[in-house]
Amino acid sequence: MPEDPWSKWPLMEEEILIVEGEDGYTFNIPYQLARKEAARALKEAGVSYAVVQDVFGNKRVVFHTSKSKGLEIRAWLSILVTNSRYFITEVEEVKERALSESYKEVSRSDTSL
Repeated sequence: MPEDPWSKWPLMEEEILIVEGEDGYTFNIPYQLARKEAARALKEAGVSYAVVQDVFGNKRVVFHTSKSKGLEIRAWLSILVTNSRYFITEVEEVKERALSESYKEVSRSDTSL
C-alpha cells in the first residue's frame, strides 16, 4: 500500500480516522482495536491493510476501500465504538483544484462586499 498523508496524521491513541476521498475511504485505526475486533472482519471483506507507526510511535492500521465497502466499514465502526473508549474523527478530502474552482465561483457571484 503506498503511503498517504493520512497514515502519519497525529492522532490520539483512541482515535479512529475516517477520510472520505473522491475514489473511496481511507481508514486509520488503532492497532489494538484492529487486532482485537477488526482483523477477521477486514480479512473476510478482502481489505488489505498496512501496520504503520504514527508520529507518536503508536502502531496504527491503515487501509483504503471503495466507496461502497467504506460505507459498510464506517457503519460497523460506528456501532463498535458505542460505549467504548474509542471515538471517530471524519474528514472529507477536497482536491486543490476543486477548492480553487469553488473560490472562483464565489468571487464571481459575490461582488458586493
